[in-house]
Amino acid sequence: MKKITTVIEHIEEFLLSFAVIAMAIILVAGVIARSVFNSSLTFTEELGTALNIAVTFLGVGYCARKAKHISMSIIFDLLGKKPKKVMMLVISLGTAAVMAFLCYLSVRYVGSVYKLARVTPALRIPMWIIYTTLPIGFFLAAVEYLKTFFKNLTDRDEVWISAELKVGENIENYNDLAADAEPLPEGTQENHEKEENT
Repeated sequence: MKKITTVIEHIEEFLLSFAVIAMAIILVAGVIARSVFNSSLTFTEELGTALNIAVTFLGVGYCARKAKHISMSIIFDLLGKKPKKVMMLVISLGTAAVMAFLCYLSVRYVGSVYKLARVTPALRIPMWIIYTTLPIGFFLAAVEYLKTFFKNLTDRDEVWISAELKVGENIENYNDLAADAEPLPEGTQENHEKEENT
């Protein structure tokens, strides 16, 4: 199961990276064509829009895994360890349910677009192909929030804000900090845990 998850994560990261780079190249090429050669590339706007949709919705699951979504954490930060744990269980399960519902609605939407046989004006790409990133993104997000829920449910010692990140860790450098961190003096960790539980 872990290997499958790792493969999916790598594919997701590759698609997001490819889409962002391709979008930048295509849009810059369109600007150069208009400004320098006085000739518009008609397909650049269509491809740019399609790639923007892909990045937006495929990025929902990625941001959930990396705890990158914008959040209002004032109340959460003031709470103790146990209330934080309860709050994360409710938030992760509730958000997973919302993502699953949005996935269902987006599947229905893609089906309706498919029936209408809509295509893009220049490249004649079927619109339903572009919109398939909506249910995929919402599904991946639902999975990530469920993983966060079960992570908090099974690990009673830590509060997880995502399947990869605990409370108090910075996603940019937490691996380096964990490797370089010096062990706490004997008894310090126990006192710290007692303070958090009170």
